[in-house]
Amino acid sequence: MEQLGALEHLLHESSRQIGVPIEPDQAQQFLLYLKQLNIWNQSFNLTAIIKDEEVIVKHFIDSLAALKAVNIGTNAHILDIGAGAGFPGIPLKIVRPDLCITLVEPAHKKSAFLHFIVGLLRLTCVDVFQGTIERFNSTRPVTMTYDYLTTRALNPSLIFKKARSLLVEGGKAIIYSARPFDRTLLPSDWYFVDDYTFELPYAYGPRTITIFSYRDELSPHVVPRGT
Repeated sequence: MEQLGALEHLLHESSRQIGVPIEPDQAQQFLLYLKQLNIWNQSFNLTAIIKDEEVIVKHFIDSLAALKAVNIGTNAHILDIGAGAGFPGIPLKIVRPDLCITLVEPAHKKSAFLHFIVGLLRLTCVDVFQGTIERFNSTRPVTMTYDYLTTRALNPSLIFKKARSLLVEGGKAIIYSARPFDRTLLPSDWYFVDDYTFELPYAYGPRTITIFSYRDELSPHVVPRGT
């Protein structure tokens, strides 16, 4: 019980430090998420980060930082590409229950975990697609688009190449990384919106969330929606 109390304190204090405080019931969801992640990780390699404190800060808290980087509107639809064990999509959903999340993950074992944890946490308006972004793109209805794309796992170049048709007009790609993106690598049909650089709590290092938007050839001077 003391260990659980310490982890709950870490959740609250870390989230407060990045400016995204969580409610007590949300902390309990995160602790249940952490418990199941540990159980599944004993049989399947869901994440290389296995210490409880590191999972909380490097996965949960890092995921939530997007809520400081971007003013994500109510009931927004988010496509999390390469979701792995659910980051950032599930932490965002826990703290923002109004969001609709689609998790795209090609690995069968990881997608099985995603189905399990979504059910266990009773998260509504969360879909799991097992497959690559290419397969998802080819099988989805053409009218299905998203307000935001997120990824912590994929190279931004893949997003730029594969994800253009997945965004609504004015939609944004939110990319997590350890350092600012080299803007000289940005394709001409995308534009840089903003960088949000922050320090993970407890000296776990710097992180950057970079926001991009797709430049429609027919509307080259489109103004991005507020971030």
